[in-house]
Amino acid sequence: MRRGENLRSEDYMLIDPFINGVAEFHDRHRDMRLDVDNMSYEELLALEERMGNVSTGLSEETIMKSMQQRKYFSIAEESPSSLEPCCICREEYVTGDDIGTLDCGHDFHTNCIKQWLTQKNLCPICKMTGLGT
Repeated sequence: MRRGENLRSEDYMLIDPFINGVAEFHDRHRDMRLDVDNMSYEELLALEERMGNVSTGLSEETIMKSMQQRKYFSIAEESPSSLEPCCICREEYVTGDDIGTLDCGHDFHTNCIKQWLTQKNLCPICKMTGLGT
């Protein structure tokens, strides 16, 4: 179409199909959409069964290969109140405990963080990726 030419109604519809509400709204994916807000508990359970489980965790082998580990040793000058406990089990670190360090630098009991990372590869403190594999 060139400027100054007479436009036919079909041409006009190609340019702006939404003028005067002429556009036909056809949602071809309507039958695929789910209204989970209005589903019953039983329907949600059935949906969960159909979808399956998506795990974002790591294997134990990958965790042990990638995670930095060390033994915890208490320094006599340090006061126990200045040390943060393991945020997963909420227990204080004791001399001889196995400590696992994530890529972000946060420390945890090795067994605590190992169990956490098998479920989700995120740091429980800062939410950064726990271990880059």
